[in-house]
Amino acid sequence: MKTDKFWCAERVQRLMMSIFALIILVFLAKGLTTLGLALLAFLSIMLFIYFVFDFCPSTWMLTKILGSCYCECEGENDENQL
Repeated sequence: MKTDKFWCAERVQRLMMSIFALIILVFLAKGLTTLGLALLAFLSIMLFIYFVFDFCPSTWMLTKILGSCYCECEGENDENQL
């Protein structure tokens, strides 16, 4: 079940990823193509690791600090479970 917290790990991770992509666009627009492409490659590799292993280091670390957006509450039925 999703919690009502505004600052939780998954939301902050998506915000950080969008800011990182914006920084890459700024570098590319300023003509710093090598730096922009290196950061884009890093972002792509991290997303691929997240896809393959279902593990994102930033989400793991943010969950320790902020807590997850999804609570494991007692007595809650998971709607996705069969």
